[in-house]
Amino acid sequence: MSSSGQIAPAEQVCYVHCNFCNTVLAVSVPGNSMLNIVTVRCGHCTNLLSVSLRGQMHSPVPPAAQVQ
Repeated sequence: MSSSGQIAPAEQVCYVHCNFCNTVLAVSVPGNSMLNIVTVRCGHCTNLLSVSLRGQMHSPVPPAAQVQ
């Protein structure tokens, strides 16, 4: 057991919308990166997306699945 008392953060799945091909991407992000900006490549159209994960922390449902 660690003397610092800190536990390694778990991974979290975030949903990112590709504005180029309109695909919703499920991105697994380590917990220690949740306040960073990360680059994600869309697996459908290969577009690069810069995503701020700060706003993704509390949205477990993909935006495409939400009723407007």
